[in-house]
Amino acid sequence: MDVSVEMHCETCGSANYSLAGDGEAARLRCNDCGADQGSAGELEAALRQAALAQSAEALRRGLGRLRGSEEK
Repeated sequence: MDVSVEMHCETCGSANYSLAGDGEAARLRCNDCGADQGSAGELEAALRQAALAQSAEALRRGLGRLRGSEEK
């Protein structure tokens, strides 16, 4: 199953980022407005959560379609 996750700046909505530093403590900043978007570790956790939520929703939709086809 493929999962695509988009993330946008909480301030300006841009998807243009840069990562300053290395490791989980590195800060993620919006290249358009300069807003701090959190640490690399926080980003990883948020992306993982979003991917899991999308995967779960895709699975629910798939099971719903399967159940619908069984009822016919």
